[in-house]
Amino acid sequence: MRRRAFLASALTVASNTAAGCSAVESRTEHSDPTVKPDDNPQDDGKYLQFREDDTDLATVGVDPRLAPLPDHFHTSISHPEDTELQSLTQRFVALGGDGTPPQISLQGPFMGDHEPHPSVSLSRKGTAAVVDVHRFGELADETVFIDLPVTRWPESARQLVVESTVELVKPGLTDQTHILEGQLEFEFTVENETDE
Repeated sequence: MRRRAFLASALTVASNTAAGCSAVESRTEHSDPTVKPDDNPQDDGKYLQFREDDTDLATVGVDPRLAPLPDHFHTSISHPEDTELQSLTQRFVALGGDGTPPQISLQGPFMGDHEPHPSVSLSRKGTAAVVDVHRFGELADETVFIDLPVTRWPESARQLVVESTVELVKPGLTDQTHILEGQLEFEFTVENETDE
């Protein structure tokens, strides 16, 4: 599987395009992934591992790069070579703060040499900063990396919740669509708080 850093382009305009429909489609929802910490104890990352019948569907990782507060939200999605990423929605919620969402930006611009290019948008909904990848385009069959710098973190918030929804398709005579949903939670303290 080719690996390429997916640094989303702020120049890419989000658009909803209708994909061609297969004659038959199987759709399965998965909402009970296994949560695993990063193998490296120096990293703050955690992973959602989705499986079906002892087969790996996808692994969605998030590393908030605590320094000591979240500095970047680094997302990775790996999946089997015979599947394609269709869409991703991630909601980043800061708990324990003033109720405002974290402010994030897209690291980029970046896109490959081939079309269709990925289509990404950022928004705020209530207490969440939301990232929507409407179309992965040329990166659909690759391991994807998304880097989202945190431009403002709510000062007193000491917990981060990341809700991820991934749409993954295994093309074929009967397309098999998998909707993967899971949540990761991160807690952190600032050094001078522990000294008090």
